[in-house]
Formats: sequence, structure tokens, C-alpha cells
Amino acid sequence: MNKKLALKLVLVLLSVVVFSVFLSGCTAGRPTFPKVTETGVVVQIAGKGAPMQNTPLAVRITNNSPDFIADVKVKIVSVDGKTDLSPFKLWMGKREVDLKEMSKTDVISSGKSATLTYTLASYSYIESKAYPVTVEVSYKDSNGKVHTITKNGVIDLVPPNKYYKAVRQIIEYFHKVIPNYGWDIVIFTLLLSLLLHPLTRKQFKSTAGMSKLQPEIKKLQQKYKGDQQKMNQEMMKLYKENNVSMTGGCLPALAQWPIFILLFGALLNYAPFNTEGFLWLKNLNTPDPYYILPALVFVATFLQSKTSQMPGQQQDPTTKMMMYFMPVLLVVWAIKWSPSLILYWITYSFVQAAQQAYIIRVLSRNMETVPPKSETLKQVQGDKKEKKEKTEKKHYKPSAKKNEKNKKRK
Repeated sequence: MNKKLALKLVLVLLSVVVFSVFLSGCTAGRPTFPKVTETGVVVQIAGKGAPMQNTPLAVRITNNSPDFIADVKVKIVSVDGKTDLSPFKLWMGKREVDLKEMSKTDVISSGKSATLTYTLASYSYIESKAYPVTVEVSYKDSNGKVHTITKNGVIDLVPPNKYYKAVRQIIEYFHKVIPNYGWDIVIFTLLLSLLLHPLTRKQFKSTAGMSKLQPEIKKLQQKYKGDQQKMNQEMMKLYKENNVSMTGGCLPALAQWPIFILLFGALLNYAPFNTEGFLWLKNLNTPDPYYILPALVFVATFLQSKTSQMPGQQQDPTTKMMMYFMPVLLVVWAIKWSPSLILYWITYSFVQAAQQAYIIRVLSRNMETVPPKSETLKQVQGDKKEKKEKTEKKHYKPSAKKNEKNKKRK
């Protein structure tokens, strides 16, 4: 493997790692707890979210007693001093849960812990503050005696991201016209794809320009094989003469990433998606139980990669590997994604694939290779010389015949 290919592979792997961290950060909502140092049975509460989102409320029971505990039950008593849990609503789960319903056993051994997670939702932009929450935990010790622990904690509600809020307001505007969030996401993504079309076209136009120059680039690489500096200078000169930018194919793609990240954050855990289904889906925040959407993610992502190749352009092993590897990786992630995110991804990928196919079809009509400037000049000069000779020859013939007739007369 040469150095250039190795470097490209490293960059691709780094991109995958960054993308993985981003997605795990987007989809992770389980709160963390500090280490327990107390003895006995310890209850911890953690909850954090934002208005108009699904907020996880986790209750952790740690058994630091010498014996096991059994028949563990957890109940949410109140939120903000109200037994109806307002201003929140319980979306997933029951207020009183047996540990056995969440795991295979209701026993917590000595030194072990168990965590139960509720999902609370706020369906309006309520005040961002710490909301007091009271939880009751009951269990039996090894002697069969029932114990009850009442624990107070907070649900920390932070202000909503203003950019996420703006995107959600746009979706709500579409929802007034078409009262289904699934179709609203599809239409919003279609309009976004049309707005980004000029960037996509610019990206492929730059790639087409680079493809035209490939024969000349190879000649320069062979000619200045031992002089890297001179080769770079000549290549930059070639790009400048043909109005091709080396970064033209990368910058438009990079410019789209902030938009993608913004949409992922806006669509993730949006509470109104809880109450509305789409096609076979019960709602847009619960993963697809039939795995139809993850399968479509594979198809859409593969088509997007496949249609991005310019005609006659050779794929290096790294690019070819990523064309198959990325769709598989995305399917693994998409199994746990909420349908709202997947609908955006599928719609955008299919539209992008169609746009790419159309743009490449148009650009491929002018995909003839560009000859070097010196050869072009010689060819033009040769054509002029040949044309001149033909003209002179044409004019010479009549005059030659005329001279022969004059000689005969004499």
C-alpha cells in the first residue's frame, strides 16, 4: 500500500470515528451517576433534557449491603410537588415498575446495582429550570422484611437550542398544512435538497474538471517524478489555466455538514412525534420494529455512493471499500435510530442520488480530456500551415496551366 492510499485510508477512518462519536452523542440520552460510597441500599436520581423533548429520568438502586435484596419496585411519586407529574407527561413506562419487568430478575446481589429509566415528555416550551422529583423505592431484604426509601432529586431542564427550535418551528408550519409529521419531514427534506442543489452541482463540476485533467496530471507526475516541488508548481499552473479548483469538490460537501448536524439535533426526541404515526409506524420516536427503514437506509446510502462516481473515473480500493462499508455501518446505527431521523436520511439520500445522476449526465457530455496548452498551440499552428499550403496549391494550379499554354503559343 503506497503512502497516498494509506493516508486516505487513515482520513476515512478518522471521519468514521468522528461521525460515530457525533451519532452516539446524538442518540445517547441515558443519564450518568456519581460513584456510590455509602453503605446499605442507595437510591440515585438523574434526569436532564430540554422543553418540547423526551426527557429520560433514571433511577439507580445500588446494593451496598452484605446480603441480596429482592422484590424491588420503583414509583414516581411527584414532579414539582404535583402527583399528576405536570408540567410533564409520562410517555414510556408505568409510574410504578417492578424490577423484574425491566430485567430477568428482581434480585440485586450485594455490591451490584440496577437502573430503571422512565421517559417524561413536555409538550410545550415550559420554563427551563430544575424540577424537583420524588421517587419511592421498596424492596425486601434477605429476611423478607419490606423496606421503603423515599428519595428526592431533580429533572434539570436546560434552555432549548435556538437553532433546533427554529427548524422545529418550520416543521410545525408544514404541519399546519399537512397534518402528519412524517410527510412534513419528507417535504422539508425535499425543499432542503433543492436549496442545496447549487452546492452539489458545483462539487461535481469541480470533480469533472479534475477528471478532464487526469491525463495531463499523469504526464506531469512522470515528467517531474524526482522533483516534487516543481511537479506541484506545474500542477497548480495547470489547474489555474483550466479554471479548476483543488478544493472545489470538498468545500461544498463540507458546507452541508452543519445543516445535517442541525437537522439531526432538531429531529431527535422531539416530543410531538410521540403522538403521531406514519405509514406502518406507531410514532416517529420509536425504532421501526420491522427493520424496513434500516433496510432502506442501506439502499439509499449505497445508491448515493454509487451515483457519485464520474464516468471513466477509476475508483481506488479505499473509495470502493467505503461504498460498501458505510451503508452497512449506517444500518447498524439505524436499527436504534428514531424514524424521524431515518426519514430525513432516506429522503435526502434518494434525492441526492437522483441529482447526482442528472448532474453527471449533463457534465459527461463535455468530458473530453483537455490537451496540454503547448500541444493545442502546435495543433492550431499546424492546421493554419496546412490550410495555407492548400490555398497556395489551389491558386498555383491555374497559373501553372496558363504558363504552359503561353509557351505552346510562342
